[in-house]
Amino acid sequence: MVGNSAGAGLALAACQWLRDRGHRQPNAMVLISPAADASISRPEQVAIAARDPIQDIPGIIEAARLYAGELDVGHPFVSPLNGGFRSLAPMIISSGTRDLLYPDSVDIAARAKAVGVPAELHLLRDQPHNYALMPTPEGRQARKIILRAVA
Repeated sequence: MVGNSAGAGLALAACQWLRDRGHRQPNAMVLISPAADASISRPEQVAIAARDPIQDIPGIIEAARLYAGELDVGHPFVSPLNGGFRSLAPMIISSGTRDLLYPDSVDIAARAKAVGVPAELHLLRDQPHNYALMPTPEGRQARKIILRAVA
């Protein structure tokens, strides 16, 4: 299961849904710059947003509100960081420190590891949202890691 940004949050939520209904997990999850907490409520995100060249807090909050529909933005379908992490597929997570969503990546890895789920976090300094998909040396290196996981 591979996803980037909101798609990575959706991939995580889908794996939680599969697990909760007794279905098999995919062999692995690849989460690229995951959006996993739609509340964007961490104080450090304000400082990160000032350096994020791609995203801003009001835009993400509005997108989350639209995506949530009738659900609360804290619901695990919208904010899978609020869901359970036990028995999920192993994860590879990539993010950059210029991405205001990167604290989600750190928390995903920590919560997965806390319940014995293998999680490999690739957090690159000064890289923006979705750097893994960009035509840069850092992006190419990230794609090599991703391709090894899905091959």
